[in-house]
Amino acid sequence: ANKKAAVELKVSIPDPLTNFTVCMRFSSIQVKPYILFSYSTKPNSKAFQIIKPNPSQINLQIGGMTQIIVPRKFLTSEWQHICVAWNSSTGLVYFWHNGELLPRFVMKPGYQIGQNGTVFLGHNQDSWGKRESFVGEMADVNVWQRVLKPDEINLVKKNNEVPNSLVSWKALNYAIWGDIRVEEALHQVS
Repeated sequence: ANKKAAVELKVSIPDPLTNFTVCMRFSSIQVKPYILFSYSTKPNSKAFQIIKPNPSQINLQIGGMTQIIVPRKFLTSEWQHICVAWNSSTGLVYFWHNGELLPRFVMKPGYQIGQNGTVFLGHNQDSWGKRESFVGEMADVNVWQRVLKPDEINLVKKNNEVPNSLVSWKALNYAIWGDIRVEEALHQVS
């Protein structure tokens, strides 16, 4: 990827985010750190991020606070399906990896993620450098303004639609920055 390889999602978020779920599939053979998902607001360039610092872990950032997650069986080149859900009032974070719910944890209870931000896939928004660009394939990115229930996560994993999404992969409005290609998916959803 070049220095400015990213996808900006054109989405309107007029109210603060107090609950949300982000789901996506991705595959990459790169071992250097990269950003999968970044939501940035004017006062906070790291309002919410999903970061892959190395092949065996994922970091979540909410309001500048970071939590390290180490899923089992995180094979670098295989397609991975992840869902991250956060409830502001309790701070509870739910992280699903390939349909398996990992132990829940608490991040930033009572915090609200600001409105009117921008969403980028594949790059950090506060530094346009080559070191954090995602190199690989990404699909099925969806965002809801609520915490999905486990049966809904299972539907999403099987590539079924869960209604009322803020961002829907099947109706994505986006802008491409840099050396990115939009291609038909070759992977099989299991």
